Amino acid sequence: MLLRDSYAVVDLKRLKNNIEKVHARFNRPLMAVIKADAYGHGFKEVALYIHQLEYLEMFAVATLEEALELRELNIKKGILVLGAVPTRRAQIELAIENDISLALVSLDYYYLIKSFKLDRPVKVHVKLDTGMGRIGLQNEEQLKELLDDINPGQFEVEGVFTHFATADGDEAEYKKQLEKYYRMTKGMKFKYMHCNNSAGMFYHDEQVSNLGRIGITMYGLDPAGEHRGEFEQVMSLYSNVVMVKKIPKGSKVGYGMTYTAKSDEYIATIPLGYADGFIRKNQGREVYIKGKYYQIVGRVCMDQCMIKVDESVKVGDQVEIFGDHISLDSMAKELDTISYEIICLIKRIPIIYKK
Repeated sequence: MLLRDSYAVVDLKRLKNNIEKVHARFNRPLMAVIKADAYGHGFKEVALYIHQLEYLEMFAVATLEEALELRELNIKKGILVLGAVPTRRAQIELAIENDISLALVSLDYYYLIKSFKLDRPVKVHVKLDTGMGRIGLQNEEQLKELLDDINPGQFEVEGVFTHFATADGDEAEYKKQLEKYYRMTKGMKFKYMHCNNSAGMFYHDEQVSNLGRIGITMYGLDPAGEHRGEFEQVMSLYSNVVMVKKIPKGSKVGYGMTYTAKSDEYIATIPLGYADGFIRKNQGREVYIKGKYYQIVGRVCMDQCMIKVDESVKVGDQVEIFGDHISLDSMAKELDTISYEIICLIKRIPIIYKK
């Protein structure tokens, strides 16, 4: 039962179709990235829907907390924490107890974990910084030092990986990163070797990796934000009109009275605001109601916003914020951001799952 007039719809069939499309092109096992609550889509429902796919080898998350929440769902497949887990013995032991793989993000990080003298080995994937400039070993010398020093009684090295900064854009920089990844891992063999994110798998033909990390394309969004129609957008966001009023010419609308009616106008109010992740910058953009596009007027409030409509709009009418008529990619361009940010900001909104 919905308790709000604003809600999201997540189409799980589209989710699966997107994964299958990437797998058909990449033709190797996949690691599903479901960090940040599956990019706002709901990690529980997403994980339980896809975890039985034969070619889905692992899940990837951002934090140890997210990994533990996955294990609570009785997910048996491997889980990799992509970021740095706090270097405290209790956290590392939690990872071991729950069969969670950690990323070795630097030599300092490695030596801190080594100092705990663990009773059982912790599974790790060695992260390489090939040009992203974020986390990871920076060169061949650091990687050699780590692998020469590592004790199999404390560490089980499952894999090695890197992350591309421009797989969806700058071809020259992508190739530089790929070449460095190849150079750093030359002659090495690991259970998992993965450098490909969604863009790397779909827009390039890299053949050395034996695992691909599928993130944004799983949710039907183009990594470059181009809305090329290659994937099906999984999430839609809706609200319902809760009030319609006619205001006379010259009337002001919203905080700061930033909008003035140029004539007698109809104003509709919907219960969606920046506390739901619908940021104030949406003022001036359009929503879709019964076959027409209408402008958001006045500042977006914490819990509500106003729309300039016509007399055909009534209380109870459905308002599409994004969906089949307003793509997330186009919305991101209008907001001068990326689709990732829009969906990750959404909160406090009930989700209806279509299977």
